[in-house]
Amino acid sequence: MNYIFISPHFPPSFYLFCVELRKAGANVLGIGDGAYHEFRPELKEALTDYIQLDLNNYHDVYHSVLHFSHKYGKIDRVDSQSEHWLALEAQIRQDFDIYGQKPSDLAINQSKSNMKRVFIENDIPCAEILSLSVPHEELMAFVNRHGYPFIIKPDRGVGASHTYKIHNEEQLFQALSQIPPGCVIEPFVFGQIVTFDGLADHDSNVIFHSSFELRDDVLSSLQNQGDNFYFYNRDIDPKLVEFGRRIVKGFNVRERFFHCEFFRTPEGEYKVIEINVRPPGGYAMDMQNYSCDIDLYRAFAELVVHSNNHLDYERKYNVAYVLRRDRFHYKHTVDEVMWNLWPIAIEYKRLPEVFSAAMGNDTFILRHPEHKELFEAVSYAMERA
Repeated sequence: MNYIFISPHFPPSFYLFCVELRKAGANVLGIGDGAYHEFRPELKEALTDYIQLDLNNYHDVYHSVLHFSHKYGKIDRVDSQSEHWLALEAQIRQDFDIYGQKPSDLAINQSKSNMKRVFIENDIPCAEILSLSVPHEELMAFVNRHGYPFIIKPDRGVGASHTYKIHNEEQLFQALSQIPPGCVIEPFVFGQIVTFDGLADHDSNVIFHSSFELRDDVLSSLQNQGDNFYFYNRDIDPKLVEFGRRIVKGFNVRERFFHCEFFRTPEGEYKVIEINVRPPGGYAMDMQNYSCDIDLYRAFAELVVHSNNHLDYERKYNVAYVLRRDRFHYKHTVDEVMWNLWPIAIEYKRLPEVFSAAMGNDTFILRHPEHKELFEAVSYAMERA
């Protein structure tokens, strides 16, 4: 199997996809903007070939893939596992007749308004949505029907960029005067953000799933530039699992990771926000591995190369990800957190600058079978001086 991995060096932990694909027997070919001589030794060993180029220049990308196909034979898979390059992957697959999602799939699963149609077709509760390109009268009828507050955000896009919480008519018209084209509006849902994350096989069967809860949403973290934490739950509500499985089937997620976001209301009901057909961001892959003492990088490689869709696992731990910011002074140093919280504290990493605005600077992964002990450790790590 010839497998092209886009940007194999970034995000930093994704080199493990290449390592495990190579171990499984794939011929791993890389393209990216990183310099090969700067790659870690494990990545160099995993790559059969690599071409450094500007990934935003499709002419060069196309001819690099063409070069690989002439040199090694038909390309069987291409992936990056990264939101940023999903459109590039899809275009390559279409142009070279490669298995996987194409631009027509992204037109659905990267558009919030098109996602809603699939959610509704599969009986998944969700907030109503309206394009802001509609006439003023239709917009105001929508506003009057639901009442404030609302959320305005781009129809396509992730994170909290160009996202506004609207509390009144003055804020609404102010936002309308400064938003870019292609935005949508939907009623604000009061609730906790929870996810349904995992890996689907070739037939959209979920072979691994997990769920995290976010203390503060990304919009609040960006606006307040505060510290934050989220955690993967050991126990997952069966109702959430049922909704998640139906979403994966409804979107025909095949041989891919997925990351579905929901609001859980104070009444314990769920309203889906969106689906992302790639792994959750940051170091969530590592958190999921720590939650069950498994290796999802290896599980993915076995699925792709050998069609092995069986994964035995037990959810042993709740796993928290603590994000601290340089702008705050904390009572306990990084070394003190790692030393005094061991074995609950199992990993520390300094986040790359590209992630720091939305997430933070210093990060810790903590795990414990019980919530009480885990949250006590989180409080210790986040305690300010």
